[in-house]
Amino acid sequence: MITRTIGAAVAAFVILLSTAGTAHADMVRLRDGGWLPKKLSEAMGNEQAPGDEILKRSGKGNMDLGYTTVKVGNESVSAGLVDEVFATNAFNNEFFRNGDLQGQAGAWLEAADSFAQAAEALKGSSKEISMWKRVLCLAEAGDTDKTFVATRELLEAFPQSFYSAKVRDMRARIFLGQRKRKQAQNELDLVIASPSMNARDYFEAKLAKTHFFHLLPAGDDVKKIAAARGEYERVTQEISSRSGGRTEAGVQRLKANVGVGRCLVYEGEFAKALTRLQAVVDDKMSLQDRGLLARAYTGMGDAAFAQVKKELKDGDVPKDELPRIMDALTTAALHYLRVSEFYVESAGDDRYPATIGLARVWATQFEVGGKKDCELGKRAKKTYYAAHRMLPRGEARRLLTREAKMFIEKHTAACP
Repeated sequence: MITRTIGAAVAAFVILLSTAGTAHADMVRLRDGGWLPKKLSEAMGNEQAPGDEILKRSGKGNMDLGYTTVKVGNESVSAGLVDEVFATNAFNNEFFRNGDLQGQAGAWLEAADSFAQAAEALKGSSKEISMWKRVLCLAEAGDTDKTFVATRELLEAFPQSFYSAKVRDMRARIFLGQRKRKQAQNELDLVIASPSMNARDYFEAKLAKTHFFHLLPAGDDVKKIAAARGEYERVTQEISSRSGGRTEAGVQRLKANVGVGRCLVYEGEFAKALTRLQAVVDDKMSLQDRGLLARAYTGMGDAAFAQVKKELKDGDVPKDELPRIMDALTTAALHYLRVSEFYVESAGDDRYPATIGLARVWATQFEVGGKKDCELGKRAKKTYYAAHRMLPRGEARRLLTREAKMFIEKHTAACP
């Protein structure tokens, strides 16, 4: 399924569908909570989408989207500071509204068709938004071929689209799923090399390139992991040195720090990793991106769990140390639970690691506790099942099947 490979983009769209019943104006929501036109920012309050009264006071058909700048009337802002866009002409289109409703119902292919019809009837930013929503619906439906075609059509219609970086990222992930690494890297390089690409999307592409082509191929090779950490550190330095980088790409700076933290986990530097990841969680800017928080908490769970696993490798746990070990495992479980419960809609690529991590923590607690807490074992078993469902057929799923069966056998023997 392609939905396992496109990160948080589709999840964010699913959340956005909850606002589909609200009237839309030509407005832009900024990452800091502000709005364009600025004169309506105070009136919006905590609303997530413009309502009828705001619609009357905003412009119509006066929005221009690009990967450098987004304009609403005479006001403009860097595209990297924009969180979401709303267009009256799109919302007023019958096919567009049907697409939103079908998406809410989970009828993704039907929704994609409706957004395609809307795109044919609309122009400018409304057409661009419709084509992007079509891409997301096809991705959610799991149709890789149609998704790829839809991304190409969007880029052909809007070469400097506001969504171009997300589209390139999606295409790169599709190529990676097809084991076409060179083509995948080219997609990300096109974002990085695009003239006047906003800082947020430029650094997001650099982070994706580091993740896919440095960290993941490193495996257990400590030298390669250290090299990946160096790449993440270079991204943080570049952001800090770029004019306005800390404002526009502040979230990406935190993501790079998460990357450093997770590399430190693989290198066995658990205390350093937790310090780095905790700093990310404590940073106020992290509240702007729930996917970032999911990534950080997954890393914290990994660090806490890896520390315990290292201690358990040394042999049986002394009885007087058991409470401390169990508390440490509970801490790891809480980190993973934050992802699987609070940030699940935005977790994207971290949904599976957090779920399997939680299953393993509970399984370890069950065994370290003498296989007496049968309810804890049941939770571990249920979470193993959830993780298994997330994996496509292949070697990884086969290995997980074997691991889960071994635990289920232990649980069944102890808790008949």
